[in-house]
Amino acid sequence: MAGRVFAEHGYHGTTSKAISERAKVNMAAVNYHFESRDGLYLAVLKEVHHRFMSLDFLHKLSDSPLPPAEKLRHFFEALVRHILESDSWAIRVWAREVLAPTSMFEKIAREDIWPKFDALADIIAAGADIKVDDPRMPRLVVSTIAPCLIMLITNRDTDTPVQSLYTTPSVKLAEGFWRFAMAGLSQIADDEDSQ
Repeated sequence: MAGRVFAEHGYHGTTSKAISERAKVNMAAVNYHFESRDGLYLAVLKEVHHRFMSLDFLHKLSDSPLPPAEKLRHFFEALVRHILESDSWAIRVWAREVLAPTSMFEKIAREDIWPKFDALADIIAAGADIKVDDPRMPRLVVSTIAPCLIMLITNRDTDTPVQSLYTTPSVKLAEGFWRFAMAGLSQIADDEDSQ
């Protein structure tokens, strides 16, 4: 319930009272369980992040015996499916946080984003046949997931050039993102600016 209120009004426009009223619970109960509105918002952000991709899933995928290209394919299939199937409130909360970060963003980055970034870097490094500490790695990770990031900050109900992506079957969309990523990674060996 709190996630929907934060999605509608943003972090700064949401009060503990509004959340309590919507959830039909006593405000003291919210404060007891989460200590404050900030604690509740942090829990919402963590839930949103987990809905899109769990760190456990990424570690299992990275450690699996699948070939690197198949690992990346499974990554896209899971992420795209979660994006398309997720409640729109989760995407709106995340979009608000990315576009206007709160003081909680640093904590989410440290505890959730960076570990996932590192796990995905392991998969991408294997797919590109480079070392994970290669200086190109941040660029490769961001380039690989950029299409999904756009979907995470675009309102699916607004008429935009990417709105049709939200009605594309998830398998087809993931396949397209995977092919695009693999084509880019296959060119890494020719990338002379890293030498």
